[in-house]
Amino acid sequence: MNFAEKLLKLFGWTVINHLVDGMPKKAVMIAAPHTSMSDFFIGYLAYKVLHIKAKYLIKKEAFFFPFAGLLKKLGGIPVDRYSKNSIVEDVIELFNSQEDLIITITPEATRSRVETWKDGYHRIAKGAKVPVAIGYFDFKNKRCGIKQLYELKGDATFDTLQIMELYRGIEGKHPEKFYLPPEK
Repeated sequence: MNFAEKLLKLFGWTVINHLVDGMPKKAVMIAAPHTSMSDFFIGYLAYKVLHIKAKYLIKKEAFFFPFAGLLKKLGGIPVDRYSKNSIVEDVIELFNSQEDLIITITPEATRSRVETWKDGYHRIAKGAKVPVAIGYFDFKNKRCGIKQLYELKGDATFDTLQIMELYRGIEGKHPEKFYLPPEK
């Protein structure tokens, strides 16, 4: 048992990897529900337990002294959410230049309640021709991990609605901040 696993266990958390064949070398990892700052720390420790080295897209505002260096060392990639920059193209190029790369994205793009997920995760996965790994934080049951891989099937709206269904029964730290469309 490594230090990360001991620490998570101390706080009552269990890490579960449902991927029978293991994590692919390249994937976009969705991390949801994203309702608190705790998500980053739990996710980081879960990656350590699962022996996954990942990079994270994080709003550039989080990269301030003295945390900027630490966030970059932990795999953080600053994102300007308000710029018309080419982050999607930049990340696709990063995938194309790396042999192994897991990029973590919170599709809600905020810890506040939103009813529409950003489609950057979809555009990146589609452009890089990589699967989407469904990562989760279930604070109610104190479980986190990887549910499954999702191969993109259609447009961003269709795939996002399909992926959202995979989060039924999972609660973020602040459940009122996580939106899922009504069940069909």
